[in-house]
Amino acid sequence: MAQIRIGVDPENVLGRRLTELERNQLPFAARQATNQVAFEVREEWKRKASRVFDRPTPLTVNATMYRKATKQWPFAEVYIRDEAFKGTPPAKYLMAEVDGGQRRMKGFERLLQSRGLLSPSQFAVMGKGAAPNQFGNVPAGQVTKILSQLGAQRDHYQNQSDTSAGRRRNTRKRARGGEYFVLTRKRGRLAPGIYERIATPWGSAVRSIFIFTSDARYRPRYDILGMAEKTWQKLMPFYLGRELEKAMQSARPAP
Repeated sequence: MAQIRIGVDPENVLGRRLTELERNQLPFAARQATNQVAFEVREEWKRKASRVFDRPTPLTVNATMYRKATKQWPFAEVYIRDEAFKGTPPAKYLMAEVDGGQRRMKGFERLLQSRGLLSPSQFAVMGKGAAPNQFGNVPAGQVTKILSQLGAQRDHYQNQSDTSAGRRRNTRKRARGGEYFVLTRKRGRLAPGIYERIATPWGSAVRSIFIFTSDARYRPRYDILGMAEKTWQKLMPFYLGRELEKAMQSARPAP
């Protein structure tokens, strides 16, 4: 889980020479200020995600969360969630964007590997013929159809039967596409990958939906630790001063 921890007393503020009233109120004020900064760090991570990634999904934009500091636990934590109701948890697929390096294997790639259609050293990246959705990915419905036609669904009852395959081929001329095949080796000018047969005014053609490659590396571009450090240095003095003043005003006896 990608995480940073913000302590309530990182500069030993509590150990400085303070008035008795300040000493009494500073621990509470420091916790309040720390929680304010943790919230701002989370919001900055969300804003940065929208600028760094091309059409990120809501799960990616809202992947950051935080826990507040308490009297018993004097740290606020900001982290990328490591669980998801459906799909891959953000903490897994975002770490390559934070640290750089080879991305993780996706679920549909593992299914292709289980059928021997994709080698353990290969990745499937979007081909030039794919029509991405609003988030820049091959639509999930199309991926499901591909896996079904290739017999790679986890539930074999979801795989296409020979009867339905024949019916689809008989109606293909009336449709623009929807029939997929895989090449595990280069054939002519076609690289290994998954292709769709389509109808054109000049006959049939193919377009690439996924291309198989041995390299799917990311460069570091989501510097969450650097963003957290800058936000801390910028905002902690302000919030600490404000929260201490508020705490002292509420603690002073009425004139």
